[in-house]
Amino acid sequence: MRIHDTFTKKDIVNIIEDNHIEHINTKLTRYEIIKDLITWINENDLNSQFSFLENENENKKLTIKEKNDIITKAQQIISLHKNGYNYDYSCYDDYDDLIRECESLTKYGDISSVRRAIKFVNNKYDLDLQCYISDEINEKLEHREILKKNATPKITFVFKKCIVKFD
Repeated sequence: MRIHDTFTKKDIVNIIEDNHIEHINTKLTRYEIIKDLITWINENDLNSQFSFLENENENKKLTIKEKNDIITKAQQIISLHKNGYNYDYSCYDDYDDLIRECESLTKYGDISSVRRAIKFVNNKYDLDLQCYISDEINEKLEHREILKKNATPKITFVFKKCIVKFD
């Protein structure tokens, strides 16, 4: 068995934790963790259960170059927002060109600058473009929102009887 290169150490550690494999030390290097995991899979004859590790990681479909191109497109939209949607000073010819670009970016909602750019366009033109966000990123965003709400100080009013005497 061979684990595909698109699985990061974090992905492999998550798989180990999800399957409750306790004897593999997750603090080791990626190479050592993979070596221990493959040994454990072979010893327990679980090749069919973990065969998905041999294929490309479905969550990591973008190369670094593709991701940088997407981020650049999102930054161009953000720049257009900052200049007041003046198409003369942007790389977009008109509204339709901008919307086509936004629609092509919505499938990359895991990237924060894409979400921000789509939010700006939605607010400006009263659109409802929805970004696709993976479950893992969605959980992180919800957790971050809960932390933000809990960090907000709350005002409490205490009503007590107070006596003031004047001499």
